Amino acid sequence: MKLFLLRYVGAFASIFSSWSAFSTMVLATFLYAALYPQPYLGEVVRKAPIVAVDQDGSTSSRALLRRIANTDGVHIAATVHDMHAAKDLFYKREAYGIVIIPPQFEQTLLDGHPSPIAAYGDASYFIIYSAIVSAVRDAVSTMGTEVQFARLTAAGTDANSATSLISPINITSVTLFNPEGGYNSYVVPAAFVLILQQTLLMGIGILQSGRRNRRGAEMLAEPVAYITLYLVLIFFSQEMLPRLYHIPKIGETHTLFLVALPFLTATCALGYVITRLIPWREGILFFLVVLGMPLFFLSGVSWPFEEIPPVIHALSLLFPSTTAITAIVQVNQMGADYQDVLPTVYTLLGLTVFYSLLSVGIGALKRRQ
Repeated sequence: MKLFLLRYVGAFASIFSSWSAFSTMVLATFLYAALYPQPYLGEVVRKAPIVAVDQDGSTSSRALLRRIANTDGVHIAATVHDMHAAKDLFYKREAYGIVIIPPQFEQTLLDGHPSPIAAYGDASYFIIYSAIVSAVRDAVSTMGTEVQFARLTAAGTDANSATSLISPINITSVTLFNPEGGYNSYVVPAAFVLILQQTLLMGIGILQSGRRNRRGAEMLAEPVAYITLYLVLIFFSQEMLPRLYHIPKIGETHTLFLVALPFLTATCALGYVITRLIPWREGILFFLVVLGMPLFFLSGVSWPFEEIPPVIHALSLLFPSTTAITAIVQVNQMGADYQDVLPTVYTLLGLTVFYSLLSVGIGALKRRQ
């Protein structure tokens, strides 16, 4: 026990005395916490500048532009009369979209025919593009409903019947778990699970690469120290950070740690396997840096699991972050209880056993050589 405690304390001393290990395992977490959420603090795009091309100049066209301008998503920065002027503003980056109302817009509506408009957006900024298209679509839909209602009532249909004909089914939309509908609340909690996995793996690679294999208490003390440190970082990133950035969090802390502990044990075991297979520090860091982005895409955050080929998804389950990200988000943002995440806990414990045995086996083979 004394030897275990000495190695346990010594592991912390190694982390805090090595600048490369400290900056990777501790400092990087706080730097990510300060910098990573900054681009998404606005949550959703509001008042994206667009330019309007009003070729009709009628009461109806001006009414439509007012409706578009009154939405939260866009702001009409300028109104011009031709496409060339609109393109100039667009290419100068003074606007990110263009709305064109064609000639005879009002007259076509009065004649009882559909009157199309055109909307263009810069799709290289997909979130901005989506905000522009949604704002224009909502404004056009509202105005179209009013025009259709006026036509029906003018033809003698009573107001209730006209309303039922226009909208026979009423839809009530309730946003669950992400009331703002924002990107910050969606991506930051999930990304930090992967960040913690990668920094822990890198830290183990920095501290353990090229060292002799230890046995008994020595072998267990250092992983326990790493897990202890990262339990603190889990608490910071999943408990304190959401409060700091006003990210919704409704889960119980004890359920979070029910997932976090096997996640960290599996990650530690994987880290030791990597150090056994790649014996030099630079190779480990290069491997993990290259691996980070594919793991994020395979985690189900940016691309749904259902659209990932089954073979690739099965291989991704070999990495603790794949199941841990989903479970931790379910706990923190969706209020899942321990029964909901037990399959993930069993999977992570299985990975812990698998990688621990693999690490010991590789170490035994190397000692024989």
